[in-house]
Amino acid sequence: MADPVKYELLTWKEDYSVRFELIDKQHMGLIEMTNELFEACNRGNFAAGSVFIKTIHKAVEYAQVHFYTEEKYMKQVDYPELEDHKREHKQFVAKVLAAVHAFEEGKARPQDLAIFLRDWLLNHIAGTDKKYSPYLAKLPQAK
Repeated sequence: MADPVKYELLTWKEDYSVRFELIDKQHMGLIEMTNELFEACNRGNFAAGSVFIKTIHKAVEYAQVHFYTEEKYMKQVDYPELEDHKREHKQFVAKVLAAVHAFEEGKARPQDLAIFLRDWLLNHIAGTDKKYSPYLAKLPQAK
């Protein structure tokens, strides 16, 4: 029997920083929640399943607060890609809710969502979010 896959936990890197303390802390919180799912997945399917619903609901609520925060500051600085950014946020929430539904129907594993969260989060922070960093640098709250 093959060894089970071990999921590597995410580590915050300064490269992920958007140079805005509140948003960076929220990103760290989302990484922490993704790691909770990975830790449960590393303990096995039962642990992953039992942690999944609790963690995913917490993550969706937290993500919505985070998205609101980002969008509020982007609006303050007239960020030109705000509508595209908001669209990405809505698509993310829709995909997560679809994954939860698939899990509840037995069509998806918690591991699938944990991998999706990791990939989306890192790509979104490193790509999409970094684009607004110079705009938010104009605000007094910026690092």
